[in-house]
Amino acid sequence: MAFSKIAKEIIDYEKKHNGMTDTQLAFNLHLSVERLHGIKSMQKLPTNEEKTMIEQFFINNN
Repeated sequence: MAFSKIAKEIIDYEKKHNGMTDTQLAFNLHLSVERLHGIKSMQKLPTNEEKTMIEQFFINNN
Protein backbone atom coordinates (compact mmCIF):
# COMPACT_ATOMS: atom_id res chain seq x y z
CA MET A 1 0.00 0.00 0.00
CA ALA A 2 1.32 3.43 -0.94
CA PHE A 3 1.21 6.22 1.60
CA SER A 4 -0.83 9.34 0.90
CA LYS A 5 1.13 12.53 0.27
CA ILE A 6 0.26 13.99 3.68
CA ALA A 7 1.11 10.73 5.49
CA LYS A 8 4.49 10.62 3.72
CA GLU A 9 5.14 14.25 4.65
CA ILE A 10 4.37 13.51 8.31
CA ILE A 11 6.66 10.45 8.34
CA ASP A 12 9.47 12.31 6.58
CA TYR A 13 9.19 15.30 8.92
CA GLU A 14 9.34 13.10 12.02
CA LYS A 15 12.39 11.24 10.68
CA LYS A 16 14.14 14.48 9.71
CA HIS A 17 13.66 15.85 13.21
CA ASN A 18 15.45 13.09 15.07
CA GLY A 19 12.59 10.66 15.34
CA MET A 20 10.01 13.16 16.58
CA THR A 21 7.06 11.26 18.00
CA ASP A 22 3.42 11.60 17.00
CA THR A 23 2.79 13.08 20.46
CA GLN A 24 5.37 15.82 19.98
CA LEU A 25 4.18 16.67 16.48
CA ALA A 26 0.50 16.63 17.48
CA PHE A 27 1.28 19.04 20.32
CA ASN A 28 3.03 21.40 17.88
CA LEU A 29 0.14 21.16 15.42
CA HIS A 30 -2.56 21.57 18.11
CA LEU A 31 -4.15 18.28 17.05
CA SER A 32 -4.98 15.29 19.19
CA VAL A 33 -2.49 12.44 18.96
CA GLU A 34 -5.32 10.16 17.86
CA ARG A 35 -6.24 12.52 15.02
CA LEU A 36 -2.63 12.86 13.82
CA HIS A 37 -2.09 9.12 14.03
CA GLY A 38 -5.29 8.50 12.09
CA ILE A 39 -4.13 10.84 9.31
CA LYS A 40 -0.63 9.36 9.32
CA SER A 41 -1.93 5.78 9.16
CA MET A 42 -4.47 6.82 6.49
CA GLN A 43 -7.38 5.59 8.57
CA LYS A 44 -8.71 9.16 8.61
CA LEU A 45 -8.66 11.83 5.92
CA PRO A 46 -7.52 15.28 6.98
CA THR A 47 -9.93 18.15 6.51
CA ASN A 48 -8.80 20.83 4.08
CA GLU A 49 -8.05 23.04 7.08
CA GLU A 50 -5.94 20.33 8.77
CA LYS A 51 -4.07 19.62 5.54
CA THR A 52 -3.26 23.30 5.04
CA MET A 53 -2.25 23.70 8.69
CA ILE A 54 0.08 20.67 8.56
CA GLU A 55 1.68 21.72 5.28
CA GLN A 56 2.19 25.31 6.50
CA PHE A 57 3.74 24.02 9.72
CA PHE A 58 6.21 21.92 7.71
CA ILE A 59 7.10 24.89 5.49
CA ASN A 60 7.62 27.23 8.44
CA ASN A 61 9.45 24.72 10.64
CA ASN A 62 11.67 22.86 8.24
